Amino acid sequence: HNDFGMATANALAGMQAGAKFVSTTVMGIGERTGNTPLEEIVMAAKHLLHMDVNYRTDRFREVAEYVAKASAREIPGWKPIIGTNCFAHEAGIHTDGVIKYLSNYEPYTPEEVGLTRKIVIGKHSGRHTIKQMLALRGIEVDDGLAQKILDQVRANSIALKRSLSENELIYIYQDFQVGDNQVMRSG
Repeated sequence: HNDFGMATANALAGMQAGAKFVSTTVMGIGERTGNTPLEEIVMAAKHLLHMDVNYRTDRFREVAEYVAKASAREIPGWKPIIGTNCFAHEAGIHTDGVIKYLSNYEPYTPEEVGLTRKIVIGKHSGRHTIKQMLALRGIEVDDGLAQKILDQVRANSIALKRSLSENELIYIYQDFQVGDNQVMRSG
């Protein structure tokens, strides 16, 4: 069981010491504190122990969703390997690093575990993130306008108590083009 939150570490230590079998469950589901999560063991064995694993890791998220539904459980966004936040990046320097060199913050690709990368636009975003997200839509802005848009993004994100969608970013850009830059209100 996972009483001390060390089930994965203990299983990996056992594997390194020669254990031939490891007892796991999808998402570590089990009584009391749960069990060793299958997806964590497989990915750690592959990437940390450099073992040849014979698993379709690209189906981990799909399998977890099935098990979650069948067991009436949620998959926490922060869950290692299969959580939707594993590849969500918001902080300015962090996002810039991810865009320039993925392995700075991602030890494996999102596709490898059935997920997708998401750049979050919100109160922690940076100017480069704004410029890069707009550039993906074919919109080039200088540093000055990017900073003004960023200031508005941060104000809106704080007012709405959530991150913004790419479309909302475009609306902010368009508002600056016509001179109407007001904070959005939740409604």
